[in-house]
Amino acid sequence: MPAEAAGSAGPTEPSGPGPDGAPERPTYDPAAPDRVDRVEAGWRRERPDIDVGSVGIVTRIWRIGRHLDRHRKERLDAFGTDRVALDVLAMLRRAGPPYRRTAGELMRSALITSGGMSQRLERLESAGLISRQMHPEDRRKVEVELTPAGMALVDEVLGDLMATESKLLGVLDADEQAELRALLKKLLSRFE
Repeated sequence: MPAEAAGSAGPTEPSGPGPDGAPERPTYDPAAPDRVDRVEAGWRRERPDIDVGSVGIVTRIWRIGRHLDRHRKERLDAFGTDRVALDVLAMLRRAGPPYRRTAGELMRSALITSGGMSQRLERLESAGLISRQMHPEDRRKVEVELTPAGMALVDEVLGDLMATESKLLGVLDADEQAELRALLKKLLSRFE
């Protein structure tokens, strides 16, 4: 459960950004309790009759997600784009040459309504990042293709995001990252 629901651990102290854009923090000491540990301990003391062990996991995942979302939004803002636009451009880029998919395929991959996808595509086309044309064999389908400008933007943004996020994860060594990746994949399979 998020910290607010468990009993807020309080806001993070303000501190200046480090070289990777993340806030400077003291050296990590695994024995030192953090805010989440204190929240969990408080619940253990006050409600010894229930298992509150999930607080230490779920609250940390939730808080890390908020921090990562904020960092990603800041980077996307710097490029004048957003998560929604990047999602569509990235789907086209990952499709490989000729970087084209139907609007229906994009809609199913993004799990959004046809109206929502149409609005996204209109904005991207107006910005010159994609082009749309009728499918040559089925006039009910619209093909969406990445333009050279769209390709340049998605490649530049992706490179920046991956470098930034790799720095943020740098607190974990390669083995720890592999273990965390496997554990998160297992946990995510419970929901998807």
